[in-house]
Amino acid sequence: MSPLFSSREPLRLHWTAVMDHSRHDRGIEPSKWATRCIGAGEVHEFINVGPGPRYPVDHVEYYGFATFDTSGVIAVGDALICNGQTLGVISGFDETHMPNHYNILVEGPNLQNGHSLELTAGMTIVTRPRENKDSGGS
Repeated sequence: MSPLFSSREPLRLHWTAVMDHSRHDRGIEPSKWATRCIGAGEVHEFINVGPGPRYPVDHVEYYGFATFDTSGVIAVGDALICNGQTLGVISGFDETHMPNHYNILVEGPNLQNGHSLELTAGMTIVTRPRENKDSGGS
């Protein structure tokens, strides 16, 4: 199978509201979409679903809301990086609150929220598009 993209730019964003919140009854599931187009100035929510989630996921930790400084395409498998720390990998998109905002689901290495990770409003975040690797097929 050939890769969807041959290259993509990283996106730049910043935290506008960091959360100190968790839920154990969320029942969240990603939509069927593997990519979403994001416009500069849009605000979306980032939710930590933990390592290797099995959907639907009940226990989630909320990183917070971030404003996108650049437009582009975000995709499942992209890394989310803040202050040199990888917060996790994009796992999917939940459309519960659309058209207000997406819930961007992140497979974090630990179930921690934004406050416990000492994130603060104004901190810069970048995405690192996943690398497309040849599957070795003929």
